[in-house]
Amino acid sequence: MADTNERPRKRPAARGNAFYPRKRANTACRRDLRLLTKNGQDSCQVCRARKTKCDNAKPSCSYCLSVGASCIQSPFDLSSFDPASLRILERLDELEHLLREKDEVAKCNRSGTPTEHAELDHHTSPTHHVLPDAGRDERVHINHAMQDYEANSSTPGIRVPPLRSVLPERLEQILEWTSTSEILGTPFTSTASPANPCQSSPGTGTTLGSLSGLAELEPHGVNELLDRFFMHVHCKNPILDETETRRLVRRAFLEGLDWSPASCLAMLICALGCISTPMGPSHETAPGSQAYRDSGAFFQAAQKRMGPLMLQPSIMGTQCLFLSGVYLMSIFRPRQAWRYFCQALAACQDFSFLAKNARLMNQDTATSTVEVSADDVLEQAVYWSAWKSEREVRQELSLPDFPTSSGTHYPTFFPTPPPPSVGTPDGFTDPVDLRARGSWLFYLSEISLRRLNSQLCSEISTLHQQYTAPSPASGTTTATPDAGTGQFLQVLAGMVPEYESQAQQWADSLPSELSIRHEAIQTEDHEEHICRAILRGHLYNLWELIYWPFVMAAVELLATGKPQHAHPSFVRDICQRGLEAHVRRLHINQPVFLHRHHGTWFMMRCCTRSAFFLATAARHGAHMPAGWLEAVKSTLEMLDYWSAEVPEVGGWAAAIERQLASVTVSH
Repeated sequence: MADTNERPRKRPAARGNAFYPRKRANTACRRDLRLLTKNGQDSCQVCRARKTKCDNAKPSCSYCLSVGASCIQSPFDLSSFDPASLRILERLDELEHLLREKDEVAKCNRSGTPTEHAELDHHTSPTHHVLPDAGRDERVHINHAMQDYEANSSTPGIRVPPLRSVLPERLEQILEWTSTSEILGTPFTSTASPANPCQSSPGTGTTLGSLSGLAELEPHGVNELLDRFFMHVHCKNPILDETETRRLVRRAFLEGLDWSPASCLAMLICALGCISTPMGPSHETAPGSQAYRDSGAFFQAAQKRMGPLMLQPSIMGTQCLFLSGVYLMSIFRPRQAWRYFCQALAACQDFSFLAKNARLMNQDTATSTVEVSADDVLEQAVYWSAWKSEREVRQELSLPDFPTSSGTHYPTFFPTPPPPSVGTPDGFTDPVDLRARGSWLFYLSEISLRRLNSQLCSEISTLHQQYTAPSPASGTTTATPDAGTGQFLQVLAGMVPEYESQAQQWADSLPSELSIRHEAIQTEDHEEHICRAILRGHLYNLWELIYWPFVMAAVELLATGKPQHAHPSFVRDICQRGLEAHVRRLHINQPVFLHRHHGTWFMMRCCTRSAFFLATAARHGAHMPAGWLEAVKSTLEMLDYWSAEVPEVGGWAAAIERQLASVTVSH
């Protein structure tokens, strides 16, 4: 073995910009490729999200070492990626940047603030896009807001009655407010009895279509159902490989439906294809229609094949569990759907990518190399879909052992988009790839907005606790309840402009295919249209969250007899923006009021909450935005349309109508 000491040592390679490889990507992707280092490695994910140069020091780069972040250095060379994939990654980085990049964070990190992990374990695979610690972000933001308030507040504490809630409540909770009971004369009680999961189960009864006839569908009939599924259902949760799935379903019908997992998946896809429609009213899938009966027959047959899937963990079985939940949400069975989402999430725990993450937690993550396989892409997608679906349904249900407040943080990674099909070197040119690209752009955009929503929920809740929760030592708050609520609202009012800016930046950063800058966008592409409508609805959920404490405070003050002109100016101003957001929510959702999809139930509840809030504020004499009454009446028409399938909406509509009657009498 040669003595290396006799050999002159090479001078270390310079790290300046001039020594970086002169690879050039297309214009849309150059920013990603500029971060490539001399040895071909990518910048660490933290530096990449910040769009700054990384020195790639081992085991942690200088920046991550200074702020205490986990330094994840990816082994992938982005120059081998096609332009469309790079564009998706670039958009993902921009969304990460909007969520996490704040000037205050750097200051706090340099001071050595310890990191607190979120409720869920951090998944730190180098192939995942891992975000900086959200808990640290939250503490810095709140501490700065409190310092600004203490430094600038020269007026006596404003007294506001304690708020019933600082985050949007479930619809049933709103309808049971004490003040609302006084307005209505009697406490609210729903006209619908709780649904019995064993009664009126979907896919049972004498009105179903015949599976024997459906099992012998002609190829063109199968293709039509596949097209409807991938155009109107799969675009919202891209958990399948479209090319392979089409081949699987056609083979299942060609060879005959059996008791295999493949046949189960094929029938679930057909059930959803039967009941899905383009953007607009879904009259042809109403109960009693042939499409509704056929979908029920497919679903019932699929359920008979679910037993073995529970015993043999597989990605196909997990996909079947998740799609069963999607179907049940489409026919307004949320409790049964939630059980399937729970089962799907439980099945995900056997996935290999989660096991890889667990191993990485015990290794030097800066030097670990993990490759993403095609199975990993599908596993991550169904995991994320099951995770967010279970969480959003649970938040709307009253479940004794599953409180809605059991955490506000989402997992710390984004799912990995699939690469384009082999043979398309120019990027996404094949129709299947184009559809997959659009689906994944929507998917990642929706996830990023949900993460922003959960971050703001956590910050608002933490801030409220700091001003109103009892001190651990004394068991009492530092101020009276009224004064503590007033201080909380004053501090939060100073944070509202930044929250509004983050929401607007998210909307402005959306790709052109999903742009929601204009509330009424007409397009011939039904997939893009429904995806835009869903994103727009989620954005107004965020506006509702931001303004909720102030609208709640104004209603409480009005209920005590204090006129709106006597309210604190910041409460009055922000409440007005909140009421306007409720009106706009009803307006932008009107195109999907009569459209059936697995988010229709959530839309009905959100819009009913807004309509009831508007009617309550008007009843108490608030200054109402223009067009509020017309928006509320259109919501009542929507509830009437769905009342045959969702009996409890009759009680919702009755509560709103009684509020409106009180408004008419008093004004």
